[in-house]
Amino acid sequence: VVQFGAAVPDPSFLPVRTVERALARAARQHRNRAAAYAFPPGLPELRRQIARRMSAYGCATGADDVVITNGCQEALVLALRAVTRPGDVVAIESPTFYGLLQALDSLQLEALEIPTDPVDGLSLEALQLALERWPVRACIATPNFSNPLGYCMSESRKRRLLTLLGARGVPLIEDDIYGDLGFGPRRPPPCLALSEGTGAEVLYCASFSKTLSPGLRVGWLVPGRHQARVEYLKYVLNMASPTVPQLALADVLHSGGYERHLRTVRSDYARAVGRMIEAVTRHFPAGTRITQPAGGFVVWVELAPQVDSLRLAQLARAEGVSIAPGPIFSATQKYRNFMRLSCACPWHSDVETALARLGTLTANLSIG
Repeated sequence: VVQFGAAVPDPSFLPVRTVERALARAARQHRNRAAAYAFPPGLPELRRQIARRMSAYGCATGADDVVITNGCQEALVLALRAVTRPGDVVAIESPTFYGLLQALDSLQLEALEIPTDPVDGLSLEALQLALERWPVRACIATPNFSNPLGYCMSESRKRRLLTLLGARGVPLIEDDIYGDLGFGPRRPPPCLALSEGTGAEVLYCASFSKTLSPGLRVGWLVPGRHQARVEYLKYVLNMASPTVPQLALADVLHSGGYERHLRTVRSDYARAVGRMIEAVTRHFPAGTRITQPAGGFVVWVELAPQVDSLRLAQLARAEGVSIAPGPIFSATQKYRNFMRLSCACPWHSDVETALARLGTLTANLSIG
């Protein structure tokens, strides 16, 4: 199957050998620690390295403020459990990552979709109206290179978002999983780094799944005043995150291997996104629209109004091509004529052929 559907980087975009060597060193040099639990908040050396990096992009975060999690998904779930109860309303971007929708559903939370622009991001005007009308208990956003739109919210709009939420006492759960994957020369600051003086409470979530290794399942949460609650919830949920991956990633960060990899992979992703945009423009019917993300490795494609992306996904799957149809990115099944494509795949003739075939299927559906 040619994989455009899952936002999972192909191993060719990951420092597989670097991680492999770090895992071997961790198991060899820390045999006793590797066999023990790393109870919440997690291994101190990894938390120190994470706090050091966060300080470099403006966050007043110390090692004691960080809780290690099993990926960013668990960080989001723990943050939600810390600030909401079943039945609460949570404001979300629309479209948004379908894994978040599943998390909200599992926690019996009500998703309130806020229109989101592929350039400016979350509509602050729509959010303000929603806050006036609904008892919103939390807001979740990915201001840096969101999935699936890929937008990067400007610093001025981030501050407006924080001020708006701070005035209403609504915490922001910030998903910054793609923050390190911008195509520009400077890493954009997360909302957490801009929150001082806005009155906003930010619970910051991130992971190394998109940059180093999805399989290691190492993420983190900076929960602020909810630290004790989050550590308790983490312990009850699964006691601890695996020890060896934490030791290995602390080593990669300390050695500078992570920064070296980022310098390479950011350019790789920028080229991959550019190739995808060019190929879609070439193979798909006239009128097809595609986002121009500023980072990350996914693109959001708008097809002709009469094209059903769920049907397109079925037809494509039968021909060995996987896509992510638009309705799965909405709690109310919007975006029927949209799809998300992952660009994090090695480019070869099979990929080009798959995109050409997708374009043909789309053209056929557009004429009935």
